Amino acid sequence: MFVRRQLLDANQIRLFSLTLNRPHLWPTSSVSSSKTLEEAEPVQGTPIPPAYHLCYFTPAQLPGILGLDGTDASFNPDAPFTRRMWAGGSCHWPGADPNSIHQALLVVGDTVTEVTRVLSCEPKVIGKTGESMLVVGVEKEFRNGKDELCVLDRRNWVFRVALDPSKPAPLVPKPKELSQAELDESVKGKLWREYSRDEATLFRFSALTFNAHRIHYDKPWATEVEGHRNVVVHGPMNLIAMLDLWRDEASVFRGIGEGSAQDDAVVYYPQMIEYRATSPVYGREPYRVMMNKEAVDKKEAETRVVSNDGTVCMKGTVTDWSLSK
Repeated sequence: MFVRRQLLDANQIRLFSLTLNRPHLWPTSSVSSSKTLEEAEPVQGTPIPPAYHLCYFTPAQLPGILGLDGTDASFNPDAPFTRRMWAGGSCHWPGADPNSIHQALLVVGDTVTEVTRVLSCEPKVIGKTGESMLVVGVEKEFRNGKDELCVLDRRNWVFRVALDPSKPAPLVPKPKELSQAELDESVKGKLWREYSRDEATLFRFSALTFNAHRIHYDKPWATEVEGHRNVVVHGPMNLIAMLDLWRDEASVFRGIGEGSAQDDAVVYYPQMIEYRATSPVYGREPYRVMMNKEAVDKKEAETRVVSNDGTVCMKGTVTDWSLSK
């Protein structure tokens, strides 16, 4: 078990939200200043949006401790399984029930405790290639200053055999993109947003999460050593994109937001999300985050991150509080 405490400072989440191209943390005026984050920091007590806690409790290691690929060595198994990837997990907000008199939330300005535990370490073999790997399960509790459990974050990390930089990797070819007609058809009946992440966005996200993994900003490493066709979009960035789509649409559906009767009372969180990364998303390649239009009225909403060649890159299932009982 590993315990850390940290102040959730306003400037860190301000920069994080701006990096994600969101000038407000919340759409409601009661919990988010009328000023944009470009103009001012969020006020003390502003709730941290779902999964935005990832900009806090970042790795704290000296440069010499990092792996050759820039990853931090926290909870790493022994060599040769040192090449780490974030494969999926789940995130729960046990204190965020909007029907409760009191919501237990992480808020700006509070001093929070993170408790990390390693839950499992399992060997696996990829059937198609015969490659061996280790899958490590980690659980993180985040408790506010009142010792209330606000976030339960479970992550699955895959550790693969380290690569030899002197041996160039075969480059992943770029599949043919869908036609505009096919893209239009793919989003019928969907709520969706399109993204194309540039190098500046990926660099800022890496900096704010103190993530030195070279696949996100070092193109020669990503392409020549790891075999990617460009720098890779962070998995957690796409996790947040799925949650942002869900909470924005869920808030609109429930009439929560500026001018609504619930303006001064509610910030809307899911009960939980389960997610799994299935394929890389690459910098400067358009992709879409989507879910069915009727999903905001369901107990569970299936969310997807889909590249413009039709590849499903991340799958998520969001469970709604109001329909969970």
